[in-house]
Amino acid sequence: MTIAALANAALFTYLGVRPTSAESLPEHPSPAAATSSAALAPSTAAPASAVAPHEVTPVLAVYGDGYSAGSTLGGQADAGWPALVAQSVGAVLRLNAVPRTGYTATGESGQDFAAVAAARPVPDAAVTVVFGSRNDASASPSSVETKAAQTFREIRSQAPGTKLVVIGPAWSSDQVPDNLIAVRDALQAAAAGAGAAFVDPLADHWFGQPEGLIADDGISPTNEGHQYLADLIGPAVAAALAG
Repeated sequence: MTIAALANAALFTYLGVRPTSAESLPEHPSPAAATSSAALAPSTAAPASAVAPHEVTPVLAVYGDGYSAGSTLGGQADAGWPALVAQSVGAVLRLNAVPRTGYTATGESGQDFAAVAAARPVPDAAVTVVFGSRNDASASPSSVETKAAQTFREIRSQAPGTKLVVIGPAWSSDQVPDNLIAVRDALQAAAAGAGAAFVDPLADHWFGQPEGLIADDGISPTNEGHQYLADLIGPAVAAALAG
């Protein structure tokens, strides 16, 4: 047996062969094996479809009278309700309001609402607000309804995709002239015919308690009044943006 063992050892030495053990296995895979593993590993890069599309800032167009334009008594520029509402909903403002203007009344520009809308279109408006007007208080309700329908057609022809929000006339106290209530009714009918959302300041008594909200002239909203208006109008604009 001793002779046989010595003979086997001599044979392994002669052939240059040694037994394989776990310790003798290579510590790193071959290049081919590494390539295969990498190909099977999941990618951590986000697919192109996962990238969020660029969001377009909505445009808010506003047509109205002095309640929207503001005055030296309050509501100018960033203090006005249109700017405050645009900021609250994340929209770009296009303000086209002219003091003493209405659906029938021609204001400082010599134009009524329909003419202003034709002269200052906002084709990319996501929402268009038309607010007013107490300046139509002496007009016949039928003429207001006719001119309102014309105004809404003009706006939709310029901006077919816009959501239209019509805000009726506001008065600076609860002592509302009877004819203005009739004008409000006519305007509400025109808004319904145009498929517009209608907001009614008279029915909701917006300025039933005008202290601090209306300036000493008894007509113009103060800065506080414009913030008050923004709080009332903002939800209607946000709802229109939401569809």
